[in-house]
Amino acid sequence: MPRCVLLSVLLLLCCCAPRPVLMPQLDKVVPQHVSCPALFPRGDYQFVHLINFSMPGGNHGSAMGVTVLKGNTIHCVLMTVEGLVLFSADCTDTLQVNRAVPPFDRPGFAQGLMADIRTIFLQPRGDTITGQADDTTRICRVAGRSGIVDTLLSPSGCSKKLFYSSDHHLQRVITAAECNRELGGVRIPDQLLLQVFTHGGYRLEMHLVSAEQLLSVK
Repeated sequence: MPRCVLLSVLLLLCCCAPRPVLMPQLDKVVPQHVSCPALFPRGDYQFVHLINFSMPGGNHGSAMGVTVLKGNTIHCVLMTVEGLVLFSADCTDTLQVNRAVPPFDRPGFAQGLMADIRTIFLQPRGDTITGQADDTTRICRVAGRSGIVDTLLSPSGCSKKLFYSSDHHLQRVITAAECNRELGGVRIPDQLLLQVFTHGGYRLEMHLVSAEQLLSVK
């Protein structure tokens, strides 16, 4: 291939490559002494979702997801509507994968999925500030050791969370909708959209089937 043609191809590829989305700067920054709005309450709960997923390589389908929160432990199960377990894991300070069938056995998938579940159901820890982006969007920002989480504040009661790496690149987005039911003092969403831009990229649409508080056994 002539050098000029090769150079043109390389320039075209560079122009077509998606640019990383960077974390916005905040104006009117104020330290915050309370937590940013949560998607789900803290405590012992069980949530069941119908999940539509799209993964790299054209893999897509539906599954039932059961998430159990007890103290600092998260138990997560993905299964078919017939009850076949596709993925099962427990997460505390460490991650234990109990079962993973293709394509849920991809390298890094379990770690990424459980990280998503932790950030969906648990509040991030770190220094918290509130501020305003250039488009006047109000943002509650938590900066921790593993990255930064922005919660876009909305009068509707539903929130959108954006997760950035420590070098300020967007990694995942969680968008909540239809926050009409209250549980544990929190208006929880009936619909969630999770978009992940790492590990090849994948997408989860979560539709809440049931949510209940677990009663402690004496």
